[in-house]
Amino acid sequence: MSTPPSPAVQRHPWHSDLLATAAHAILARWGVHLPDLSRLNVILPQPLAASDLRRRLLEALPAGGPGSLLGPRLLTLSDYLDTHLDASQPVWSREAGLLALVEALRGHEALFGEEDTWRLAEHLLELFQELTLNRVELPDADSFRQRLGQAYRIAGRPPPALEREAGIVHRLWRAWHEQLAALGVEDPARARLQSLARAAVPAADELGLVLIGEPDLNSAERAWLAQRLRHPDCLWLRQGGNTPLDALCPDIDIVPGPVPPAARCLDSIFADTGNAPELRRRALEFAAAHPASPLQAQLAVFGADSAEQEARAIELRVRQWLLEGHRRLGIVTEDRRLARRVRALLERAGVELSDSGGWALSTTSAATAVERWLESVEQDFEHRPLLDFLKSPFASGADREQHLLLVYRLEQDVILQGRIARGIPRYRRQLGTRQELLGDWPAAEYQSLFALLDRLESAAAGLRECLAGRHPAERLLQALRDSLDELGVWTALEQDPAGERILRLWERLHSAVSLTPLELDWSEFRTWFGRSLETAHFTPAGTGGPVRLLSLEQSQGLRFDGLILAACDARHLPGAPPTGPFFNDRVRRELGLPVWRERLDRRFALFRCLLGAAGQVLLTHRREDQGEPVLPSPWLELLQGFHRLAWNDDLQDAGLAAALDQPASRVRPAAPPPLPTPPERPRPRLPAGLRPHRVSASSHQRLIDCPYAWFAADGLGLKPPEAIREALQKQDYGERVHRCLEAFHGRVRGLPGPFAQTLTAANREAAIALLNRISEAVFARDLEDNFQHRGWLKRWQERIPEYIDWQITQARDWTVEAVEQRLERPLAPDLILRGRLDRLDRGADGLAIIDYKTGYTPDKAQVEAGEAVQLPFYRLLLDQPVARSSYLPLDDRGRKVSDRVALEDATLEQLSSAVRERLQRLVADLDAGTPLPAWGDELTCRRCDLDGLCRKAVWNE
Repeated sequence: MSTPPSPAVQRHPWHSDLLATAAHAILARWGVHLPDLSRLNVILPQPLAASDLRRRLLEALPAGGPGSLLGPRLLTLSDYLDTHLDASQPVWSREAGLLALVEALRGHEALFGEEDTWRLAEHLLELFQELTLNRVELPDADSFRQRLGQAYRIAGRPPPALEREAGIVHRLWRAWHEQLAALGVEDPARARLQSLARAAVPAADELGLVLIGEPDLNSAERAWLAQRLRHPDCLWLRQGGNTPLDALCPDIDIVPGPVPPAARCLDSIFADTGNAPELRRRALEFAAAHPASPLQAQLAVFGADSAEQEARAIELRVRQWLLEGHRRLGIVTEDRRLARRVRALLERAGVELSDSGGWALSTTSAATAVERWLESVEQDFEHRPLLDFLKSPFASGADREQHLLLVYRLEQDVILQGRIARGIPRYRRQLGTRQELLGDWPAAEYQSLFALLDRLESAAAGLRECLAGRHPAERLLQALRDSLDELGVWTALEQDPAGERILRLWERLHSAVSLTPLELDWSEFRTWFGRSLETAHFTPAGTGGPVRLLSLEQSQGLRFDGLILAACDARHLPGAPPTGPFFNDRVRRELGLPVWRERLDRRFALFRCLLGAAGQVLLTHRREDQGEPVLPSPWLELLQGFHRLAWNDDLQDAGLAAALDQPASRVRPAAPPPLPTPPERPRPRLPAGLRPHRVSASSHQRLIDCPYAWFAADGLGLKPPEAIREALQKQDYGERVHRCLEAFHGRVRGLPGPFAQTLTAANREAAIALLNRISEAVFARDLEDNFQHRGWLKRWQERIPEYIDWQITQARDWTVEAVEQRLERPLAPDLILRGRLDRLDRGADGLAIIDYKTGYTPDKAQVEAGEAVQLPFYRLLLDQPVARSSYLPLDDRGRKVSDRVALEDATLEQLSSAVRERLQRLVADLDAGTPLPAWGDELTCRRCDLDGLCRKAVWNE
């Protein structure tokens, strides 16, 4: 007597362990073939279930049976169908299809107006694949418009917007298939239909086919599965309640078994009806039969006040479970930002985890290096993306240490010192100037830097040719590869997992453009390549740790000791329906395409399975995010509402909330450092041997204004990093004006001037013209960098006539003797005064010192009180008679150019002597170790760059 065949479809309860059930069912049905099950195909709900099913099969082997197992082939449905593809039939890749649609859209621009072409093409490609896989045929254009009008419930002639939508889809649908036919290729959807037809009949050597779970099937796949289920070699193991897939096989074996109270409670909570009176009735009835909640020991909810608190709660619960001995933990979330934060917290705590969710390829360091290189090329080697690229490990070559030294030299001594914002020729020119003037490095370092700049320029040449106009996409891709190859980046990418993924993407794109030639301008190429990186996925190799980080789809079939369902809010669970430019759900239903309701039901089924997938389950959500309220998931609300009605408890985990508030719950070093003492006004002493032996006017002024600022800047040599500014600041403007006047009164190589005649009213216009020419030359490079700098030039040129008028008056009694004069004069054996005088004039009574001012100018009271030391200090630099020392403000708008603040004759001598004596006393105090306090006065602090060091905002409270 033969054994009756097992049912083709088995449905198991929500709480069942489907992989364990599958292992037993496989051995029961095909156990006679042990130990070789390699001809059995098992279709998994998702790839991560493979290792778990292998373990379950080994555990289920009968005692005394074979000690080893040649297991079945474990595949996803897509992998299984790919084995039935016709290798002789070329298939259009997604990338080739996207390019073809972009090209087609260019010929129908009147149909889509201002829509983003690439976004539109992506949506069309997805729509065409859906239409094919769901066997939707589009009639002629008029019939299609009429069908859409009926779906939209529009009587009469469709409105223009609908006609536009129908026109886009229908014309491009036809153009798409005409191009496929012309090229003799199949698109992936039609290739899938052909593989489904081949897979409908079992192969001669196939032992059987097992499907596990509830696959997400389109119409063509449903028809295939219905046909395959008619063969006795097929077994489908399902889980949960009724679904539309029940129609594929009316003979479903509903497997009975004991249902624990917790599972019955969840069944009652999520029964079909969800109206409030019915929910209350079910809750009260269940509570009457179960006075104590069966969910209390299994389920808990944590409502966080913020995303950070939610992440910390998840991290803490994982550590608690690990300390309790649990070794199979899962975190399931659709919120990738939360997942990244949880991952960071767990890694900081030393917890190994496997992040199966991954992230966009564009966010990897390998993609960032490529992006920075492209930005460098298109922005004329602007220093920020260029330095980012050069510091990347992908750009350093074999000797990274030597490469980084060169990059440091380029950044510090060329870009920062020269304040060069962009341009290889400008970097090269600045490097040559430095070599000529200083020559303080070995010649080999200069040669290496020149070689680096040459290599960058050479590698970029092919790409720079593509910045203007349209070019074949194949040429653009090849230019990118050639540039990366020349820099050694291509080889470095081959050694990196994410980099290797980028190279595979490049190969797919290159293959696509060989099938679909398309001309792109640079902006379109960047959009295409950037979108390709954004849509490509990168998943790092798993560490095999005890914690898995998963998406909802990746959790199918898995079981855990402890499970956290994170981000149970309405935005992520169930989430929002996808938005697209074509067809609402009503039209999609009319056409026979999947609708949001079906996806919603599927997501609920995944959520429902997870509630019974572990002995302990924690559901987390946040009430607020960046000040905005966040609604909880409706499924979580239903769960808590039922439990509250039945047992007056909403499952909130009070213990977890309390533990979060305890300092001991945070991850800390084994020996935490002592807490810092409350900050006080700093009063350091200068260590012996650090006092500078040369003092400038600005250094002396700092010592008077704020001893602490002098301690930091002059004693310790600290200064804030200089930023390369794209736009001129007031300080830069002052430097340019000083340079102009230096060339006007003296001789500066490479600039017009000087004005050799004595200035009078007769030659006033000639002097103004010369100073204007000098100014144009001085500001020329700034105008190359940023045309907006012309405003600074114009500002100075407006003051030139007034300056010339002042100089005409000055020239009656004084003659310019020197400009930008650098001087040093000993004040004591170990103290030298030094400074740079903007200008020295000579008159009948001696010398006159003139200090140009384009910024803040101290008033006469500050100077005479000894608070502003610059004018008397400059007098101390000269051993000749000085009759006058003055400021000349050059940027006082609304006031004539005039040296309004001046010290003369006896006043100058007396004040200079007093400043000298005070400086000598201060130096003696420094040598004696006198504290150097921070004064904290508003005027000085407003101009200080060291506020982050002295932390006045903290100690001043």
